[in-house]
Amino acid sequence: MKIDWKPGTMINPLPAVLVTCGSVPEEYNIITIAWVGTLCTNPPMCYISVRPERHSYPILKKNMEFVINLTNRDMAFATDWCGVNSGKNLINLRRCSLHPAKRRWYRHLL
Repeated sequence: MKIDWKPGTMINPLPAVLVTCGSVPEEYNIITIAWVGTLCTNPPMCYISVRPERHSYPILKKNMEFVINLTNRDMAFATDWCGVNSGKNLINLRRCSLHPAKRRWYRHLL
């Protein structure tokens, strides 16, 4: 028996990641995102998909940079918490006992 599926976004499993953004402590935020992936390996490029109504969206647009933090079993609570609680009214980093690390800059030479 053949079943035809309507085109859609059904590629699974999608990795849940924690994306951090913000250039100053007052705007630091963390958001759980499942729409993330690789665009190209040479040069290395990846993508995330964030809805405009999300609190992180204007922070991402303003700074044009973000960090994709891969998660593991130990980070399951933080990943879930940041996925259902907005950073707009809560400080997600502190609530999940997460702390920003010193920035490391890498330059990719094309």
